[in-house]
Amino acid sequence: MKLLLKSVKIFIYSLLIVSTCALAVFAHDRIDYRQDKDFSYENLRGQYAQLAVRKSVTDLTPAEKAAFVKAIKTLKTTIPPGSKVSIYDQFVAIHLGATRLIHNHKGHSDGSVQELAHENAAFFPWHREYIRRFEQALQAVDRTVTLPYWDWTDPKAFDVIFNDDFLGSNGQGVTIKIPNQGNFTGGAVQTGAFAAANGWVMNPELNIDPDTGTSLGTSLVRFLRMPPASDYPVPKKDVERALSLNNYSLFRPALEGFISVDEQGKVTPGGFTHNYIHGLVGGVQIDASTIPIKFKGLGTMSNIPSSPYDPVFWLHHSNTDRLWAEWQENGHKGSDFYPSEGQPYGHNLKDLMWPWDGGISTPKATELGNLLALLPKFNPSDLVRPIDVLNHRQLGYTYETWERKTQR
Repeated sequence: MKLLLKSVKIFIYSLLIVSTCALAVFAHDRIDYRQDKDFSYENLRGQYAQLAVRKSVTDLTPAEKAAFVKAIKTLKTTIPPGSKVSIYDQFVAIHLGATRLIHNHKGHSDGSVQELAHENAAFFPWHREYIRRFEQALQAVDRTVTLPYWDWTDPKAFDVIFNDDFLGSNGQGVTIKIPNQGNFTGGAVQTGAFAAANGWVMNPELNIDPDTGTSLGTSLVRFLRMPPASDYPVPKKDVERALSLNNYSLFRPALEGFISVDEQGKVTPGGFTHNYIHGLVGGVQIDASTIPIKFKGLGTMSNIPSSPYDPVFWLHHSNTDRLWAEWQENGHKGSDFYPSEGQPYGHNLKDLMWPWDGGISTPKATELGNLLALLPKFNPSDLVRPIDVLNHRQLGYTYETWERKTQR
């Protein structure tokens, strides 16, 4: 009888986890701003008694690291009703859909847009909404969990993250010889909580090569610190230089990492800051024989569409969001520091951002096979625009080190 009662309790708990996590992903309180001229999304979501505090990975206790890993793995094994994949896989599908699907926007002359989350103005607001929803899904599992952040300039953070007591180490099994630099090892992660042997098995339909559309398999792959992305930490001056830019049209690509801007204002294209870290973890190869030079991602983090399959993605983007928040607090608050027009649809201040757009965007699967069937279903009233996410505190969270600065 005791065994039966224990089994029933476990079953009920599992159902609660499934339904609560699904609510965290889909059933946010939303109203249709098109029916209310006085609608303020910030007011709607500002009803938090206490802000969630995101901490640096170097400040996490062993218990906090364990809770974070456990919550992630719970999402990976929790399949919501009506879905073919887990909640975690649905988050991967959203990121993949924003980067690889073709979207037709009803009523907009610019027609089809493919890249909705990167390379344009909405890079920051889209990811702010995206990682906040993921954080809320984690909190549906364990209310004490928040997204830690990876300060790329902290020399200690790398070893804290890539350790088997947290997010696991480098991959193994593949050696790549780089002329004049030596041999470098990477491959599938084989130890720690995110090894395939310990249950971290990726959906091959969601883990695809962005160039060929072919599957990259089911294992998490890393090539840590392989040239050309081998230097760590990121110099503080590189981040500070980006934060010193007053124009959003320069700040965004500088922090996203497509350009570097020196003290004289000279712009140099390349792979910096945010983009560099993707390569530092996943590994990249360069083909200098082409114009422009081609970069080929080797591992999960450097395969940008499916990069959320590496759990370090969330720490990486938590830091990216932290730096945007710092830039905003440092004299760039509000909608005056975000483009209101002139961007592709989905990137302007009051454009709806897919997938939180009430169906205004009709995605086409093109070569991505079954992706549309793997995406979660969103309520038509679940609407989010860049203007709605400009204030991170009104979304219910803050950053520990930034709060310390503002209280001095």
